[in-house]
Amino acid sequence: MATIIELLKDREVVENEFRSPHMPDSESGEVKKHTLYDHIDQEAVDALQVRVNDCLNELRIIGDANHEQCAQALRKIDGIVIPAAEDISVTWEGVEAIGKLVDESQSAADEIAQDVQSIDHHCDQLRDTIRDMELEGGVLSMDDYNVLLRDTNEVSGIVADLDETLAGVRRRADEINVRFLQYSAFYDESTRRFAAVAQIAEIGQQYVQDVASEQMQYAALASAVDTALEDMWGLVSWYRQFHSAYDGLIAEVHRRRQAQRELLGAIEDMRARLDAVHVEELRVRAAFVDREGPFLPSDLCPFIQDPPPRYTIEEAGDAGRFASVQSHETRYSKHIVDSHAFNPPSPT
Repeated sequence: MATIIELLKDREVVENEFRSPHMPDSESGEVKKHTLYDHIDQEAVDALQVRVNDCLNELRIIGDANHEQCAQALRKIDGIVIPAAEDISVTWEGVEAIGKLVDESQSAADEIAQDVQSIDHHCDQLRDTIRDMELEGGVLSMDDYNVLLRDTNEVSGIVADLDETLAGVRRRADEINVRFLQYSAFYDESTRRFAAVAQIAEIGQQYVQDVASEQMQYAALASAVDTALEDMWGLVSWYRQFHSAYDGLIAEVHRRRQAQRELLGAIEDMRARLDAVHVEELRVRAAFVDREGPFLPSDLCPFIQDPPPRYTIEEAGDAGRFASVQSHETRYSKHIVDSHAFNPPSPT
């Protein structure tokens, strides 16, 4: 825009040919240089530039605000402590192994319950036998003795089985406890890490919401800038055409001046011919009246004495608007005038 404005300011308009908006100075009488720039609406150009600058400033403010919001979000995220990952391996196979250990422990508990039930049964038999002995005066039959002996011998085996089963239960319990502590630590660590990630996600979501609320305004301003720039480029294009059209205007004025000269020549020639015809008609009519008039009654043909009509050519329009531009041609005009010069056909 600035380039074409300077081009219009540098293009002087021929003073004697076109109307200047400048009045002579009251003291010096000098007239300000008349250029094509004097015929454009600078206020409209300034208003358009102000509109573009205002929109660009608003876009810059929104961009700065978004940058600050992003920086704040990043500072908040930097302030979140994410626990360091510990060397804890948690696999699905390990989880299945815990279930298997629990099942085995449950089976062992069932075996222990059966062994305890057998011992309880043996104790019940001992109590019954002792009660029978007391009733029979302390005499123990051989059958009862054999039964008690057999059961007593079985107790040691049952106790040994119990000890072995309990040892397996303790071993499995220790392994389950170790895995439980590992998985508890892993769970606690994961909970803390997930909480940190949730905080980061919340900060990011809030930032996106804040930015999204400004994107509509940003898009509207960007659209306004595009519209204003289209208008500005339209003005630039129009001013370029205006600058180019002035060249054609100079040529057209020169052509019209030449056409007027040719037309005036033709008019003068026509006027001379009309005058010659009129004079000849006067002579012929006068000769007829002199020759035949004395013998014609005046009431028979009164108009015989009338002179012939006189025809004139009247001018319509301002023929004096095309002054000479020979001494006012600009540096751009001469070659254009030469290339557009009006050459009427020669009379045959």
